[in-house]
Amino acid sequence: MTFEYLRQSLFFFRQHFVTLAKIQLPFLALIGVLGFLMHGNVNSTDTAAGGILLLGLLQLGLLPLYWGATIFYMQSVLDGKPLSPINAISLGMSSWGRLLLTYILNGLAVMLGLIALIIPGVIVGVRLAFADYICVLENKSATESLKQSWSQTQPYFWMLLQGFILIFLCLFVLEILIQQIIGSNAIGMLFSLIVDFCGVMLTVFGFRVFSAMREEQS
Repeated sequence: MTFEYLRQSLFFFRQHFVTLAKIQLPFLALIGVLGFLMHGNVNSTDTAAGGILLLGLLQLGLLPLYWGATIFYMQSVLDGKPLSPINAISLGMSSWGRLLLTYILNGLAVMLGLIALIIPGVIVGVRLAFADYICVLENKSATESLKQSWSQTQPYFWMLLQGFILIFLCLFVLEILIQQIIGSNAIGMLFSLIVDFCGVMLTVFGFRVFSAMREEQS
């Protein structure tokens, strides 16, 4: 069943590639270009640390916006009323605060798991995989979303784990190949940006399993 959901997720990604790109690429490109410029204009350790911190804060602030917009768009396609990129981003702004807090708490939980051991961290990450969808689509608070995800992902744990690992490994190999063949130049940055965008497959696959869970419960 995992491979069938992966196939369906890839089909969705290909069918809606242009709209997904319009939603995510402007934000990813901004972060990528700033990171590239910062990397090429670092004069001291203090400057580097400050630049990395600012870039990290910018990425943290923008991520819930385009992530929420992507989730709203996927649901609109499922409902048969696809949103335009602008409308999806506008809706993403409405859930920005809740999704940001959900993302931060999710990351802290995974980090605590990783501090214990790698396996507990992975388990926590997978069990909280539905939290973003619950937060955005069901208008739940961060804590409610995390609790509900922990409960609802249990029957789908191995399916989610297998799918996430396969997608992550493909993206990781592509990124390594880009670094080895092209390097850290402007062209390499462009290809890395494409790989970063392809990371939306993780969101699409998770949403496909989440939708299947809701269908079974209805």
